[in-house]
Amino acid sequence: MPIENLGKIHFSKQQIQDINKALTTLTDTLAGMSVNLTAAEHQKYGRVKEKNKLLIDKVKNYHDNQPRLQSPEVDWKEFDLDYENRLQASQMLLKIKAIESQLINIKILGDYDNYTDALRDYQYAKYKNRFANESGYSKKIEDMIVFFPRTGITKKEV
Repeated sequence: MPIENLGKIHFSKQQIQDINKALTTLTDTLAGMSVNLTAAEHQKYGRVKEKNKLLIDKVKNYHDNQPRLQSPEVDWKEFDLDYENRLQASQMLLKIKAIESQLINIKILGDYDNYTDALRDYQYAKYKNRFANESGYSKKIEDMIVFFPRTGITKKEV
């Protein structure tokens, strides 16, 4: 009987289907818009830092509120479309980061539960191999012992 089981809520088959369908829709929708930048392109175009984003916002503010002061050399329709894409992408990224955090936490708890159960099962196999005369346990221990390298250091029990 497990002592700890931190991941008590599990995905239903329907939830998995719904999530995968939503992710496929998202991936397919973005496929026509996204560009795979090379490392050099990422370095070149990714230089717009926070201070420069404030400059963009200031220019946008002047463009919207005092258009008579804007440069005729800028394609303002394209500027507006790029600006809207930037805003939408930023909002979407915040949602994706929240989803990523949720999924990481779900995975961490599942990994922890599986690991503690795996350790418990290994200890059970060692127990059964030592005190019960049943076949299979020595092979199981042999297969699993590679995950427990002997370092010569033993843990002191508290």
